Amino acid sequence: MAINLIKGERIEIGLSRLEIELGWKVNPNADPSYDLDVSSFLLGDTGEIHFEEDFVFYRSPKTIITPEGKRPISKDGSVIGSVDDLGTDEDNDGSGQENVDVDLTKTSRHVQEIVFTASIYSENGKGNEKYTFGQVRNAYISIKDQTSGDEICRYDLDEDFSKAKAVEFGRLYRRDQVWKFQAIGEGFDGGLEFFVRKYAKKFM
Repeated sequence: MAINLIKGERIEIGLSRLEIELGWKVNPNADPSYDLDVSSFLLGDTGEIHFEEDFVFYRSPKTIITPEGKRPISKDGSVIGSVDDLGTDEDNDGSGQENVDVDLTKTSRHVQEIVFTASIYSENGKGNEKYTFGQVRNAYISIKDQTSGDEICRYDLDEDFSKAKAVEFGRLYRRDQVWKFQAIGEGFDGGLEFFVRKYAKKFM
């Protein structure tokens, strides 16, 4: 049975191959339409990425072809990013979901944590300034066993985030070679650019 986490809570992860699922619900009738984009940052002990490819997002310089399509991948191959799902809401209820695959056996030694974020995205760019996470409901992050599909833990973000354009959902981090997950749930008003400046400023 999955463990439901609260903000700030930590849990030890006893598996190596994980599926990180981020989900939410937006207003399906919004004009212009909008969704969330998921990004991952593989950080060293300085709190920043060492290589440009360790910022894993929809415009990553390094990609691979998978059955789901072309997906971004980290330099060491341990994190395979999500596929943008804007416009694939089959039930037309505003539900969205993106998955990130993580293989901790491939993670480079210098990587001390992997941060999972989401930011407001509008296909034509016009909604990027208009919308905030105040128009996002039922946001969550779930950690699953990639092999069995079993859910290990889940964190439901229950804050309003009315001024935030980007949210740090959670992070995997290691201490003494043991990997743990922490539920973060922190919102920021700078959008994806805030995280780039925080974690990848030397590549701007």
